[in-house]
Amino acid sequence: MRRSVEDAERTRLSLCEAALMVFDAKGWRGATFEAISERAGVTRGALHHHFRNKATLLRDALAWGWGEYGDRLFPSEVTPDAATGLSSLLSEYVHLLSTDPLFRALASSTVLVAPQAFDDASEKGAGLDDWHARLTELILADTSVTSTLPAAQAAGLVLVLLQGLTVTAVTRPQDLPQPPHCESAVAALVRGLLS
Repeated sequence: MRRSVEDAERTRLSLCEAALMVFDAKGWRGATFEAISERAGVTRGALHHHFRNKATLLRDALAWGWGEYGDRLFPSEVTPDAATGLSSLLSEYVHLLSTDPLFRALASSTVLVAPQAFDDASEKGAGLDDWHARLTELILADTSVTSTLPAAQAAGLVLVLLQGLTVTAVTRPQDLPQPPHCESAVAALVRGLLS
């Protein structure tokens, strides 16, 4: 029986999700194709069909994860109010780090596993370039922003903050802003960036 393209894509996405969860739980050395295929509910042969080795699987899982969550975090239409758009993005990012196991696994795999697997950081840079462009666009769309800081530099600072939140979620999750204070902390940060 021949599988459809849609079936193959579903299997591939299932493998990416399973890989992130297994890399998070077992680390680079402990994550095996057997554990990943078992978690995804597929055979090792199916895993090998989609990914030739563990590094390729990790690379694709990270690219898929950050792309998927990026699409969720950034509105499809540019928000005319940069403060609202940035506040929403930062609040949701912290919320996902605190509550979404797959997003935490993505963060952990990025911070702890990827450095063990890859010598070259250029691929991570490409993903960050996309987020930088989205942030710059969000800030530039608001003509009322009168910051002395250029939009591209403000976008860079937001990326630094997002990366810091990611590392914090992995190393000291208790230090993430908690719900009663998260909104006010985010609002203060955004005001500082845009004023």
